[in-house]
Amino acid sequence: MTVHVEFRCGGCEATAWGTDWLRWEFRSFGGRSHGVGNVIASNTVEDVCPEGWVACDPYTHACYCPECWVSIMAPEETGATP
Repeated sequence: MTVHVEFRCGGCEATAWGTDWLRWEFRSFGGRSHGVGNVIASNTVEDVCPEGWVACDPYTHACYCPECWVSIMAPEETGATP
């Protein structure tokens, strides 16, 4: 199963598509492609996040574009307010 991820900035509503599809793979206990087994993630949201974007801020759990992330991390340098 695959999912295409769209990242949306929590600060300015900018959007960007992930660099790849999120993928999950089914692995059966018997070695076949069906039956009883596990679904295993092949990659994570952080793996497909566009360069410079923050997929999940550890404090707000929001996604941020590079420009907003810079203003959050250094508000005194950019003159922006967090």
